[in-house]
Amino acid sequence: MLFAIASCQPTVATVPSNQTALTYESSSENFPNPERGFFVAVDPIGNNPVSPLQLSDLQKIKERNITLVRRIYLLSEFKEKPLSPSFLEMISQDCETARQAGVKLIVRFSYNWLGGGADAPREKIISHLHQLQPILAENYDAIAYMDAGFVGYWGEWHSSTNKLVDNWTLDVTDDARAIFLKILSVLPTERMVTIRYSKQKKQIFNNINTLSIEEAFNGSVRARTGHHNDAFRAGIDDAGTYGSTNPTLVEQEKTWLNLDTKYVVQGGEPAWPSKPPEYDDCPGVLTDLARMHWSSLSTNQSDATEIYQGWSQQGCMEEIKRRLGYRFRLVSSKLPKIVKPNGTFSMSFEIINEGWASPYNRRKVEVVLRNRETKREYHWVVNADPRLWMAGTTRRINFAENIPANMPYGEYDVLLNLPDPTPKLYKRPEYSIRLANQDIWEVSTGYNSLLQSIIVAPM
Repeated sequence: MLFAIASCQPTVATVPSNQTALTYESSSENFPNPERGFFVAVDPIGNNPVSPLQLSDLQKIKERNITLVRRIYLLSEFKEKPLSPSFLEMISQDCETARQAGVKLIVRFSYNWLGGGADAPREKIISHLHQLQPILAENYDAIAYMDAGFVGYWGEWHSSTNKLVDNWTLDVTDDARAIFLKILSVLPTERMVTIRYSKQKKQIFNNINTLSIEEAFNGSVRARTGHHNDAFRAGIDDAGTYGSTNPTLVEQEKTWLNLDTKYVVQGGEPAWPSKPPEYDDCPGVLTDLARMHWSSLSTNQSDATEIYQGWSQQGCMEEIKRRLGYRFRLVSSKLPKIVKPNGTFSMSFEIINEGWASPYNRRKVEVVLRNRETKREYHWVVNADPRLWMAGTTRRINFAENIPANMPYGEYDVLLNLPDPTPKLYKRPEYSIRLANQDIWEVSTGYNSLLQSIIVAPM
């Protein structure tokens, strides 16, 4: 037997005699995938100090097909003193708890929560960031991305009691610019920081241009600055997010964000039922989620319960669950039937992205050959970057590598692996990307089977 066909009956195409081509059945199932989708917000209770995350709580969240948790760390007790060792240890432990549960954190630090209140001056924020640097460096693998935080009410970069931003125009000051650049410097370059207002990104870097494909994911500070909108579809200006209620100016800002968010993360939450009421109905919601390439959205804001109910009643909630972030589907593959040891194993596959965004963090792509009898695996890294598999596009990936001269003869299943590249998570199946196809996902390994096999033998 030269290839295997699973119960979904993929189509076998006519190809040259030493090749087999298959097309694959799609799946409409809502299943969990890392670093995308709805997130559960774990916010402070009033202005009380936050408690450590509990593994049982995170496991219940994961059981709901949710892989993201937004974690707000309240710093109100540290406005005039250093962060305590116990507080820093709690952050480290939270990251470990997240790993154990198979989720990642969206992290934000704020000096105030209920009712807003005082933030901290530049010097204190900078000193706290110095303290946080080793914690973030050690645990960035458990962090999906970080909201800028620290400044203003709720860490949202408005209403700063220390005048870090202009409280009328929301323009950034030199102090705010220094704080933001410090945040980027203490967070490892593998992770992005989101800012609340897009105009502030332009001001911080003194650059009104959107990111280009040449800049995308190059690790620069601009390429690592994404966006979070915490008043999604609350009105024509999203409660000040777009800086104007003039439809023309709002359209210009959305056009800018449409281009910038192709290469940086976009997340956030609804705020409250919109004015006019129909503004947060499904048609406009789906349009903006797609246009701004949303990857993550809160699922449990108490003042947005009516909005969530509306999405369910109007029939778009399931589509939102499926399409937030990336959703890769395997279209087809072409493989050789037989490869000899020390010969070249050449194959290709096509993947379409049916989500609204691409991954915003680096991800490996591997081809795996697994011996059907011994289960021994051989891995090859594919020269491909899933962050560039853009929404609505199909990519054809060509792969060619030499088979080891001493590779045992036999039949080998062919699989795709899209694992987390960090050492602690690389072998964790729940942190690998699952493709939106029927009958190809291996829960125990995190591999996606191509439903084909090759024979390694003399030719």
